[in-house]
Amino acid sequence: MSVNQRNGAALGLLAGTTFGSGIGFLLGWHSYDLVISVAAGGILGIAGGIWLSCRILFKELP
Repeated sequence: MSVNQRNGAALGLLAGTTFGSGIGFLLGWHSYDLVISVAAGGILGIAGGIWLSCRILFKELP
């Protein structure tokens, strides 16, 4: 599988929403607090995934 920004965004969304959901459930949040936690994790995950895929794509990482 080639690395590009779409793959990075998709994997970042998956990782971010999973992380946000896990944190929300560990803190015992319900309803709106949990939705905000998952959405924030997803947005941060997408940004991180795109950033990392660009770094890998342009060979800036070893």
